[in-house]
Amino acid sequence: MSDLSSDAAAAAEDFYRARRRAALRRFLAQMGGHDDRAVPYDEVRRRLRAVESAERTLEDVALDAIVGSVGRAADFTRGFLPLRDEDQERWTRVRRAMTGLEGVPPVELYRIGDAYFVKDGNHRVSVARQLGMRTVQAYVTPVRTRVPYAPGDDPSDLIVRSEQAAFLERTGLDRERPGAERTVRVTEPGGYATLLEHIGVHRWYMGIDEDRPVPMPEAAGHWFDDVYAPVVRAIVESGVLRGFPGRTEADLYLWLAEHRAELAERIGWDLPSETLAMGVAGEPFADRERRDAWLERVAHDERGAHDRRLADDVLAVLDLDGDERPVTAQALRLAAHEGARLYGLAVRTAPVAGPVHDAEGDAQGAQRDRFLEACAAAGLSAQWAAADGDPAQAVLERARWVDVVVADLRTKGGTGAERSEEQRTEEGPVAPWARSLVRRAPRPLLTVGDGPASELARPLLAFDGSERSETGLFAVAYAALRWGARPTVLHVVEGSRPPVRDPLERARAAFARFGVEADLIRRHGPVAETIAAVAERSGADLVVIGSHKRARWFEEVFGGTLEPVLLRSRGPVLIV
Repeated sequence: MSDLSSDAAAAAEDFYRARRRAALRRFLAQMGGHDDRAVPYDEVRRRLRAVESAERTLEDVALDAIVGSVGRAADFTRGFLPLRDEDQERWTRVRRAMTGLEGVPPVELYRIGDAYFVKDGNHRVSVARQLGMRTVQAYVTPVRTRVPYAPGDDPSDLIVRSEQAAFLERTGLDRERPGAERTVRVTEPGGYATLLEHIGVHRWYMGIDEDRPVPMPEAAGHWFDDVYAPVVRAIVESGVLRGFPGRTEADLYLWLAEHRAELAERIGWDLPSETLAMGVAGEPFADRERRDAWLERVAHDERGAHDRRLADDVLAVLDLDGDERPVTAQALRLAAHEGARLYGLAVRTAPVAGPVHDAEGDAQGAQRDRFLEACAAAGLSAQWAAADGDPAQAVLERARWVDVVVADLRTKGGTGAERSEEQRTEEGPVAPWARSLVRRAPRPLLTVGDGPASELARPLLAFDGSERSETGLFAVAYAALRWGARPTVLHVVEGSRPPVRDPLERARAAFARFGVEADLIRRHGPVAETIAAVAERSGADLVVIGSHKRARWFEEVFGGTLEPVLLRSRGPVLIV
């Protein structure tokens, strides 16, 4: 056989090998409900509202980035394997030219985003891929679009991309806020229409507030800055997207907006979307690495460090059966430090007949008015709601949507100062309804003290190096950096055996890292009594303690530290 005949036979064999692979790929794609054919250029250009430019440059283009064709999409797979037997003669002729001395001219491509489409040279691209080449020389014409497009994008996503292009054309958001098109990106058809409705409502209210017609691009930019971006920032910081694989920030923004009204009806408050995002994510600052990284930013006053505070949302539990004013006053002090939103929840801790909120103008109405007026006088945003039934359950249902819960957890019958030590010990420091709240609360609990509301300027942290006391270390370091507080860290050694690892060294290292000044104290003796004594001597106006050092069943049987501390403390206690 001559060399010419041998080369032709090899080229033909390559073609039929490629055809067999194409048939297998197409079968597998059909079984999986996919279309593996090359992407049609005209459909992409039309849906993305792309415009061809007059430029043309000679480039080396990665073959993997070539995904479609002008007019020949049905003849090749997405990987440019041939789908028609009729193409054998032309395919083999191109194959022989590309491997011989003759050579072939550059192909001609259109580029949309990062993907390429063959204008001329489909067979050359097909042969080059079959030969294992990585790149091909091509004359490239850019096609302008406002929507990003990548080689790996699924053709079925073109409907969504088409909606994105229409959204950007209608709002001009990508011009008002360059780069916004990469952030405002949904994955489900219809999402962009909903976003357009949100911007339309925002535009309408802007027009009322400013008493003028507001152009759509201006409204879109204002919506992005004031409504969308804060929610996305909360979504990113919370890490909640890890629980929604394949979804984007815009998808979750729409989900939160959809469920916001439903939640408002159930709990009685209209929560901001960024608050909802944090609530969905779970406990914020749950791990030490995350906490330390954030404190670094706060300590160095880095840009963005003030976007998130320790307590953006504070829940005040207002007892309809007692004096709610101490709780209101303490919640106001905390909220004033943080510029937080306040949510009042009226509950009844003593069993009564009938629903809580069945009449206006009674004690409930007076309490609501006092709470809202006090918040307004302090210049703080506030909402109020009432709940029937088990007070602990009512608080727990709402606690996940706030950062701190402020409540009076003490047993009824007067304040600690009014009751004898014997009464306090016999009754227990925590009211029966509040015990399940203390055990199950997903957020820190700030209990009120016996006297006036604390300024929270001299916190005392009971630190034993446990996971929960580490959270307390984070809280007092934050208070020092943000509020100018002067913390004291107390480690109490029970018995004579010192700990293997010194918790105070951990506290000292952490405070030195963040530039926090603190008093570090070690004492021997009973834990609860020692904490109370040191708090009184040091002038502490807040005790910070972990919610449970030991297993809960152990505390039930043998006793723990928390309730004895509450029993002896005259000031507020933050249970983290």
